[in-house]
Amino acid sequence: MNDPTDSDSNDLFPPADRAKIEALTEDPVARVSYELTKGMLVWSDERPRDVELSTLKTLIMLQSCRSMMYRPEEFRDSHDELVRDWFAACRATWEKARASGLRWIGFAPSRTDPANLALLLELEKIDLPDL
Repeated sequence: MNDPTDSDSNDLFPPADRAKIEALTEDPVARVSYELTKGMLVWSDERPRDVELSTLKTLIMLQSCRSMMYRPEEFRDSHDELVRDWFAACRATWEKARASGLRWIGFAPSRTDPANLALLLELEKIDLPDL
């Protein structure tokens, strides 16, 4: 329905899904985990239930961008064009979401803090011990 990279759409999310995203509250005991296939941190309280697939895909782009922003040069300057393109698409989605005024708990300073790189690397090492 809503393509996050479509510059003509007024919002990244259908109105009902945006309302669900903005209704989320930060859980002080939310679990943080490492999503192996995308190499990103995900907090257990960041995704609303019963939303469109396009909404979940866009939220994944936001979560992915947040984790890539802990070490942007690795993705921005990658020799792999697919990695560079994914970073650029996620970054554009992040900027559009911020510009839209979206109130999402994933934007909280505690979650966007570059110091979270240490946690990401620690969890990554647990999931990928041979690297």
